[in-house]
Amino acid sequence: MKTVVIVGAGIGGLATAARLAKAGYEVAVFEARAQIGGRIGELRRDGYRFDTGPTLLMMLEPLERLFQDLHRRLEDYLDLTLIDPSYRVYFGDGTVFDSTPNIARMVREIARKISPDEVAGYLRLMADLSGMYHAVVPAFVRKQYDSLADLFSPYQVGLLVRHRLLSNLWRRVGQYVRDPRLRMLFSFQTMYLGLSPKEALWVFGVLTYMESGEGVWYPRGGMHRLPEAIAQIAQEEGARIYLNQRIAEVLIEEGRAAGVRLESGEVLKADIVVINADVPTAYRELLPPTPHAQRHYKNSCSALMFYIGYTAPLPHQLHHNVYFSRDFEANLRELFEQNRIPSDPSFYTCLSNRTDPDDAPTGCENLYVLVPVPNLTGEDARIAAPRVLETVIERVGLQRERIQFVQTCTPHEWHAMGLWQGAAFGIAHTFFQSTAFRPSVQTPFRNCYLVGASTQPGNGIPMTLISAELVAERVLGRWGRKA
Repeated sequence: MKTVVIVGAGIGGLATAARLAKAGYEVAVFEARAQIGGRIGELRRDGYRFDTGPTLLMMLEPLERLFQDLHRRLEDYLDLTLIDPSYRVYFGDGTVFDSTPNIARMVREIARKISPDEVAGYLRLMADLSGMYHAVVPAFVRKQYDSLADLFSPYQVGLLVRHRLLSNLWRRVGQYVRDPRLRMLFSFQTMYLGLSPKEALWVFGVLTYMESGEGVWYPRGGMHRLPEAIAQIAQEEGARIYLNQRIAEVLIEEGRAAGVRLESGEVLKADIVVINADVPTAYRELLPPTPHAQRHYKNSCSALMFYIGYTAPLPHQLHHNVYFSRDFEANLRELFEQNRIPSDPSFYTCLSNRTDPDDAPTGCENLYVLVPVPNLTGEDARIAAPRVLETVIERVGLQRERIQFVQTCTPHEWHAMGLWQGAAFGIAHTFFQSTAFRPSVQTPFRNCYLVGASTQPGNGIPMTLISAELVAERVLGRWGRKA
């Protein structure tokens, strides 16, 4: 029986553990923190419960595939709910718009709130994005890359040309819808990746389709139920998970993984090591020196978080809400070009107690606020946090005397979690950090792999689950049988 050590119990590490344990490997997962899940964390305070990172699920297929491959019924472990409307949008001009994956309702909302003239463009946009999504995912996303040649097969080149995948997202969306509010609405999703929609390639419009075409989902009990469910399956298959156990280094002997050394000094031998950590952190702090450790990765922006216990109802808020800056393009310039805290930031709020009432005391709200801000290479979010919080209070309409507490998370806290430069969304999805150019799940050392948001195929829960698929394929292809 081959032994596997997995460094980190984020969702990528847990999914890899479950897959390899199912295939008969002896798997041990070591997590430095007291909680599994990585960025999919949970905070409980004074009767309130908050998700601390991602708050929604899109593109369910990789999750469904994981459970299918593990011979489990998804509904036995998770109760997934479609959130509809997906979110409420507050535009800077005062327009309030409810976005929904229901096309008929979306058509009515656009005609009533924006203009009937924009409906046809919306329908064309969704049709084209649907075609692109269903072509791109199998051809470019769920794919092993061993060299750049794997990116340029005749079929892939044909897709690049046919869908104009490398054109600019912001400009292309503007060719379908002319109203600036709709252009924002159908392009801001790249900010989930810490990427400016003005700099993003058209291919990232697949995010818009995931959200507006397939909808956003939420597991009852909170997002933390997702890593808990995958960890449960991994343990059912025999994997062991150890918390509060920090790995100091991965041991490499004669060019191959040989095990790990814990911070305590204890050495654990293993045939295979999988690192579920941010790629720059892994290469700089866990592995022997390689050119990868010197690579200057372009990181995403970060996130300033406020977790607010609020002792009065906020009836105008849905489960998910998006507040656009009064000048969205200025917001993007300040954040992504000037590396500054926007003077009038756009931000996102979540009240999970809309779906899980027990997440807040009766008559209260668990208000989660995410504000995109520069990572640690830019303006210090700790200094700006009080000013940003005032903006949130004013725009959401909070009464200060009703604020029971505010717990803050800055890029410094993200950095302490192992995210290089405090980049909450990992390395950026620039052209030269995507597909074959993105760090491979295979390290330069034999039997040593990377899994997670900063590896291929990319950021976000679905991509991380696919990353675990890619790692398992490589391990099983070399050492064992397919599960």
